[in-house]
Amino acid sequence: MHNSKKSFWFRTILFALSALACRCELLGQNPQLQTKSGRSFPTVVFTSVLWSLNPPYYSIAIDSTGAATYQSAPDIVDTTGVPYTVAFQVSDATRRTTFIVARNLDFFRGEFPGTVGSPQKTPVRTLGFHDSTISNQMTYSSSTESEIQELTSIFEEISSTLEFGRKLAYFHQHDQSALEGELASMQREGERHHLRELQAVAPVLRSIASDKNVDEAARARAEAMLNPAHMTLTTPILSTAGE
Repeated sequence: MHNSKKSFWFRTILFALSALACRCELLGQNPQLQTKSGRSFPTVVFTSVLWSLNPPYYSIAIDSTGAATYQSAPDIVDTTGVPYTVAFQVSDATRRTTFIVARNLDFFRGEFPGTVGSPQKTPVRTLGFHDSTISNQMTYSSSTESEIQELTSIFEEISSTLEFGRKLAYFHQHDQSALEGELASMQREGERHHLRELQAVAPVLRSIASDKNVDEAARARAEAMLNPAHMTLTTPILSTAGE
């Protein structure tokens, strides 16, 4: 994807996040992602940008009720101009861990050990917290603080899961020959404990598993991923765009 052809929306977000890496004040220019509840509940927001990845940008918001929104800018945004967006409910374990760690970190108030690099070479991440009275945000590429590392892992695992869901939905519609390979990769990541909140992509997996036009091996892999051994199924609130 050539920089000159990026959509206006895509370029605006990436410019804002690049500026964040330079520690500029962008609270008014770069509105934080919100859940379906808006700003009604305390919310933790994580954002990551690295030019060389697909997607190079994603953001996740989780509020104190467990409502979550995920948004990313995969390559397809270049032609559609529409970000990939999923709204769902996180597990209680993820909700509790997220807010306990945020509280232990004083809701990202103050200074923390860490470095900030360039999004051309290293991920530039932000952790933010807002409720009715406060709004804090920190920017980092890496940190020696174990609880920052824990939160980073949580959000990166959620992103990995939802990006698998995005690609699987696309392949199901446009290139079914790629489904089995993608599902095999997803299974390997699950076995390595690199995935989280699999229930958010359960509708995509069910759609593949129940489609008799899909190759039997791919259907079997999708069915295996729906096994309770892989996830605790819940009923997510799901909406997608920009696939």
